Amino acid sequence: MRGIVTWFVKNSVPANLFMFFLIVGGFFISYPSMKAEFFPVPDVAVVNVTVPYPGASASEVEASISSKIEDRLEGVSGIKKLRSYSLEGIGIVSVKVFASADFDNTVEEIKTIVNGITTFPDNSEKPIIQELEVTEKVLDVIIYGNVSEDVLLNVTKGVNEEIKGLSEVSFTEIYGNREREISIEISENSLQKYSLTFDEISYAINMGSIDLPGGVLSSSKGDLLIRTVGQSYQAEEFENIVIRTNRNGSTLLLKDIATIKDTFQEVDQFFKWDGTQAMFISANLVGDQDVLTSADQLRNYVKIKKAEMPENVKIDYWYDQARYLEDRINILYKNFAIGMVLVLILLTMFLRPSVAFWVAMGIPISFGGALILLPMLGVTINVLSTFMFIVVLGIVVDDAIIVGENVFRRRIKLNEDNFTSTIKGTMEVMLPVFFGILTTIVVFAPMLDLAGDTGPIWRTFPLTAIPILVFSLIESTTILPAHLNHAGEWFQYRFIGFGKKLKAVRNFCSKKLYKFIDDIWLPLVKKSIKKRYETVAVFVGILFISFSLLAGGWVKWQFFPVLEAEEVAIVVDLPEGTPINKTAEVTQIIEREALKLKNELNANSGKEIIAHVLTTVGAQYFSSQEAESSPTGPVVQSSTTPHLGEVVVVLTPADNRWGLTGAYDIINILRERVGVIPGVERLNFSANIFSAGKPIHFQFSGENFDELNRVVDDTKVLLTTYGGIYDLTDSDKIGKSELQIELLPAAEAYGLTTATIAKQVRQAFYGEEVQRIQRGDDDIKVMLKLTKSERDNARTLENLRIRTSSGIKIPLYAVAKVKEIPGKSAIKRIDGKRVVEITSDVDISKNTSSMILSSMLNQEGKPIGKLKNIMKDANGVDFALAGEAAEQAEQLQDIFVKFGIAIFAIFVLLAIPLQSYFKPLIILSAIPFGMVGAILGHLMLFQPMSVLSLLGVVALSGVVVNDSLLLVVFVNRAKEKGDSTLKAVLDAVRSRFRPVVLTSLTTFLGIAPLLFNQTTQVLFLKPMAISLGIGILFATTVILLLVPVSYVIIDDFINLISGDKKKRV
Repeated sequence: MRGIVTWFVKNSVPANLFMFFLIVGGFFISYPSMKAEFFPVPDVAVVNVTVPYPGASASEVEASISSKIEDRLEGVSGIKKLRSYSLEGIGIVSVKVFASADFDNTVEEIKTIVNGITTFPDNSEKPIIQELEVTEKVLDVIIYGNVSEDVLLNVTKGVNEEIKGLSEVSFTEIYGNREREISIEISENSLQKYSLTFDEISYAINMGSIDLPGGVLSSSKGDLLIRTVGQSYQAEEFENIVIRTNRNGSTLLLKDIATIKDTFQEVDQFFKWDGTQAMFISANLVGDQDVLTSADQLRNYVKIKKAEMPENVKIDYWYDQARYLEDRINILYKNFAIGMVLVLILLTMFLRPSVAFWVAMGIPISFGGALILLPMLGVTINVLSTFMFIVVLGIVVDDAIIVGENVFRRRIKLNEDNFTSTIKGTMEVMLPVFFGILTTIVVFAPMLDLAGDTGPIWRTFPLTAIPILVFSLIESTTILPAHLNHAGEWFQYRFIGFGKKLKAVRNFCSKKLYKFIDDIWLPLVKKSIKKRYETVAVFVGILFISFSLLAGGWVKWQFFPVLEAEEVAIVVDLPEGTPINKTAEVTQIIEREALKLKNELNANSGKEIIAHVLTTVGAQYFSSQEAESSPTGPVVQSSTTPHLGEVVVVLTPADNRWGLTGAYDIINILRERVGVIPGVERLNFSANIFSAGKPIHFQFSGENFDELNRVVDDTKVLLTTYGGIYDLTDSDKIGKSELQIELLPAAEAYGLTTATIAKQVRQAFYGEEVQRIQRGDDDIKVMLKLTKSERDNARTLENLRIRTSSGIKIPLYAVAKVKEIPGKSAIKRIDGKRVVEITSDVDISKNTSSMILSSMLNQEGKPIGKLKNIMKDANGVDFALAGEAAEQAEQLQDIFVKFGIAIFAIFVLLAIPLQSYFKPLIILSAIPFGMVGAILGHLMLFQPMSVLSLLGVVALSGVVVNDSLLLVVFVNRAKEKGDSTLKAVLDAVRSRFRPVVLTSLTTFLGIAPLLFNQTTQVLFLKPMAISLGIGILFATTVILLLVPVSYVIIDDFINLISGDKKKRV
């Protein structure tokens, strides 16, 4: 290694070329071509099997669709977990595949098995088997205006086609529209009057509306295809289809007995944008497309399109994910620049300007090298990777400070020439610097493969940090020595006046620093060593007090930080079966208050606070979109949900309204104004950007719904006794009531079967899909059914005439009885068992989920106390944690296990340069004390700790190990020269005090802009910044006081074992 350092010192041209290659290659070639995305999207190994069964109830779907798929897939070896969702009209089975399994082979096996199932109901549709492909949303384009639904849809489709043609958009989806349908409605009276059945009408339509190939005619001119053309495509074309030809030659046409409409499917759903009817086009990306480039293209398209829109129709966009990314990256870049300047100023105060400059240049050089490697590692430009550059800002200059300060010290103190001081100064710290970097890499390594749904997200941190650290080591041992060899007082001579002032400032700072060291710190270290066991006891006491602050709730614990969004979502759930008009009335109350508040705030503040108000009836669009991008995955709902509604208050960017009105202020105002709305099952206000799930989420599984519901009800009562619980709900919702038809004995006399009656009832009420035609881009169903007024009347069912094979018409009530029973809106199963879930939010100002759960569950997640008593009486009911709590339990356990392995690896790496089994314990003993500064930092800044805080402590551990290692190495070298332990320790503290303090201060200053930044763009990452930034300040005391004391204690222990008591200090 000495040869490499010497070669670079003697040959500065290759060093400069290497430097330019890293900077230019990283910042000007690699960086511009890197993919940008808001959040790193982890790979998912999920296959969804979807089987539509129109008109079926949830329990019917469970029995005839979901359970059959589950039973057949149970033996597939690659499957980790099976989840099924039985909803009204559709069954969905979600298959999670083991990461270790061959995903493609498992998918093929699933397809083979599902496609081989022949016992699905006749009226169910073909299974759809899809791999869950992670997409990235760019933004939503909104088409809105006071026009008819038909006009709005046509304009939306036209815009959608143009957007799909843009080069930077992968695919689009339209929301707020209804699919077209040709509806053929016939009354029961008409059926009886003309003695017709649905089957006869359906047959006649298919015979009269058809295109049929007739083969090939071979002629002298060649082969000609023969085709009979008669397919109807418009409603008026269906009107003239002949249903019957009478004996007198007259014909009965379809229009004579039925009403034919070219209309929309009967789906109860609509969107409004600022109170005006709207449709949305969601633009999405798949693969390596860049979200920033795509967003720019879409914004420009909308800007140009505004002038081309038809009368009374407007176009706009929102949900701009790229703007979130741009804002956050810009904030992080700004903080990076501030941190860089602060680091350079600090270094200049203690080192020569030339030395300070080249030490600081280690930052862009290391970053440039990392930027070349990151695309190869699959790292993109996102919020987490950008943040990691700021986190390691101070750590990166750590090595350069150690080398530069040591070279500078030898040059001044030992009066060595540039070449000698550079070679010897670099080599003197080479070994500890090398192993220090290795130990820091090992510290970050556990984050490469953390468990849980959010685990893959965190791997961005080590994948970004490790290449930077590697290039930091390379730069500090090659490029930096080459420049230090030529670093002199050129700055002072070039800028004489300012140079002298700067030198005076530097001398002043150094003088004051060493005065502090000699007069205060060294005497303190000496006294602490004299009373070393009392000193350790004090530090241990501080450690226990700090953990007590966390355990006692003084410092709140929250697994995932709550982040204020720029949208306030107000979700409304009414009882299942509520008609769309009732849901619309409820959402209109909220919408009216939101629009009123918009006008008030915008007028009174003189600035735009609320930009828009989105209202959805029959859907919860925004909440569903947010759930799709979260680690917990999308919310599975029925395709028909007229009882659901949502109002979203869209705020302007946080920086525009800083100090005025936040999202939670809006929530408080609207919650008070809206009040309690009668008949509403759930009214939830939220403004969270990202979530790992609900803080309270219990899963109860079993086969008996009565037993499940009893346990769930008792548990909900128990949860209400805890403070801070709100939005408490369970997943077992009462669905639409079922009218079950059971045959009477009289049915057999007429030759009627269950299948015969079921088919005729379905034809009348759900309808029969007579044909499916392609008209342009529209896939249109031709539906034959009773008139709407008859389908909406319960008496129609009882009086429905059932046709026998002999043509006799019998009222349904004569051959069957109809009874009403309550139904389920959805039935969820996990690994073959029915599941009912309880979820709740927790007001962190009043309580925390960890404190609530600790009183209900033991460390293994098993019920204790009152919850155990509830479960004790339950027969066949099992309990499991889910949501954020399960994620926390799984991930924290994984963090502790893997961090424990990392600690052992660090012990091995430290034992090599220290040549000791005991002295690595000195350095390792300092690591837990990093938590002290982290906990106190969160306490001082009124921030709850989270999993990100722990990741910050992990990063802090790398700095602590690195600096402690150097201190111990210098003590060992002094002892090898014959110095006593006390003298060696004190000399090492004095010589390492400046670089340790500089390292700590540069780390703190590099991250300080984030600590005191209150914008929403950085709040997500603030807990990690607090742990590292504040933690490093306390860690400095640990390194310079506790480590020397620990060294002497370990030395006492070694002397005790060897029996040499005379050497005891």
